[in-house]
Amino acid sequence: MEQTLIQTNLNKLQDSGFFFLADSNLFSFAATCLADGLNQLGIPVYSNINYHDPLISEFAFTASAPPENMEQLSGVVVNIMETAALHNQLVRFQPPHSRTIVHCMHDNVCDICFPDLPAFCTHESSQRLVDGTRIPVAFGLSSAMLRHSEHLLSEPDQRNKDFLANFRPSEGQPVRAALDLGLLPKLREHYHVDTTLVGSGRWSAEYYQHLSRQFGCLAYGGCFSQDLLKNDWFQYIEPLSTFLRHTRFMSDTVILRWDSWRFWESLAFGCITVHLDFERYGFRLPVMPENWKHYIGLDLANLQQDIERLHDERERLPEIARAGREWAIKHYSPVAVARRFISDFQLLF
Repeated sequence: MEQTLIQTNLNKLQDSGFFFLADSNLFSFAATCLADGLNQLGIPVYSNINYHDPLISEFAFTASAPPENMEQLSGVVVNIMETAALHNQLVRFQPPHSRTIVHCMHDNVCDICFPDLPAFCTHESSQRLVDGTRIPVAFGLSSAMLRHSEHLLSEPDQRNKDFLANFRPSEGQPVRAALDLGLLPKLREHYHVDTTLVGSGRWSAEYYQHLSRQFGCLAYGGCFSQDLLKNDWFQYIEPLSTFLRHTRFMSDTVILRWDSWRFWESLAFGCITVHLDFERYGFRLPVMPENWKHYIGLDLANLQQDIERLHDERERLPEIARAGREWAIKHYSPVAVARRFISDFQLLF
């Protein structure tokens, strides 16, 4: 019955499709993967710009005029890029369609409130809630990443025993800096940590080859956030104070901006993937990974215990790597993301 309903919904969407509206001259990685997945399902994808990034997928957005009657479309996906460069903002705009959603994966999306439209957002947290209808999404896996990983995938016993920690220096990554100080010295007591920077940029062939040879990969990131309105001085700082009045802190200190390119790359390439504990720190995904089954989730209060467990249970780490890769492909390939998007979209409207 459920399968019949899904197919009926797909048939309807294949007759209409979605219009992707960019607020700049490109689309985000996550929006491109979503459009790629919809396209693979046979659902038409229209756009206001031409855009193609072969490092993400073979799918290309083609600029096309929307139909005179926009309501003939299934809906409109507004991909927020330039707007998200703003911090601590309430963003309002006139929706071009009665079924319009916002899609945003920018680092600053945790500091933007979309009060009027449903927003599909990365970096969502259950420990700091922002007003509005927000649906958690992930960076996820691209078609190109999956293709490269399948070509280069090797078994754990064919890899070196290194943990990769090749984060490039970045602003706004205090979680990463803190773990450089607190985790790496402990990890080096049991494993070699490879800090080599390779490749000319994101998703280079050299980087993928390097990743495929690693036993494990450190994939954490993020920044710390606290309710600044508890300090009287910040009550008068705009637009910060206005934005914070649209948030609720469920914990004194919250980790935001936590999603990580390396988390998905590491899973796809079959590495032991090390991040923070998603459940403990309130990271929200539509389908959650299980700690010590799909990845290694660290507890900042018990790093020594986690390192000792990594060493004591090293024989089953390859099993975790395989399960993590299977979980990521099952739930975060472009087609899986597109199917879930359709389900969420129809629940909204």
